[in-house]
Amino acid sequence: MENNIGWHLSRAAYAWRQAVDHFMSDLNLTQTRWVALLHLDRTGEGCSQKELAEDIGVEQPSLLRTLNLLEEADLIERKPCAEDARIKTLWFTPKGRQLMEAVEERAKAARLQMLNGFDENECKQLYLLLSRVIDNANNFFSKEVQ
Repeated sequence: MENNIGWHLSRAAYAWRQAVDHFMSDLNLTQTRWVALLHLDRTGEGCSQKELAEDIGVEQPSLLRTLNLLEEADLIERKPCAEDARIKTLWFTPKGRQLMEAVEERAKAARLQMLNGFDENECKQLYLLLSRVIDNANNFFSKEVQ
């Protein structure tokens, strides 16, 4: 069973993204765009492009094309950081903030679908267990960097 946990985590993450994609389809958002918008919302406006890339788990150059497209669509705007003008911070436009309401509704619908049949305690336990896996990975990698 332990040999299959990583595979199951990978498959669950893939299935989750596919479900959210399905619910986002009427918004004409690609996966990279809705992921960037959701992460910006959860990371918080004013974060840097680098912080957002790290939160998503991609390289900054990979994210820049998506951010350019979101900016061209008037969903986000970049502003220079007050402390360091070389750093660009990210903010929702009014149009982007309005779209986020629809994105959140659809993400919630997908989440309800994916967690269908789980009771509240099972959802909490799943969250805690996955958080431990993430913490263990983060602790491992932070030790590797030192």
